[in-house]
Amino acid sequence: MDSLNKAMCDEAIAEFTGAIEIDPKSAFAYYQRGFTYHKKGRLNEAISDYDKAIEIDPNDAEFYYNRGIAYYYKDYPDQAILDWSRAIEISPDTAAIYQKRAFAYFKKEEYDKSWQDVHRIEELEYKVDPKFLEELKRLSQRDK
Repeated sequence: MDSLNKAMCDEAIAEFTGAIEIDPKSAFAYYQRGFTYHKKGRLNEAISDYDKAIEIDPNDAEFYYNRGIAYYYKDYPDQAILDWSRAIEISPDTAAIYQKRAFAYFKKEEYDKSWQDVHRIEELEYKVDPKFLEELKRLSQRDK
């Protein structure tokens, strides 16, 4: 991260921290600060803020989606899958969530589950990453 982006992120974190001090029940402020921590690679702090946002508003799919990404980057695919599954319950027609979950199932070598998500992505008329699809076909020894 270059120094300009780092400074902008630091400023954003300070702004969201101030917003949280004013309104500690602002799920949005926790989420945005968590997202900024995430952008800086500070995943533990991001997850902590996503946790707080979810505690305040447990029905926002985006909170679970992004916390799932943070867990995935920390190499916790099981927790990522749980978050993405919850996000899907809230927002079942969001193909990007299925794609992330398909990656996590793939990482765990649960190819049948990964294929199920691929099929859902296609039903939603979303393009599956072609390199991922090629690798899934190869490792699962399936074509669909």
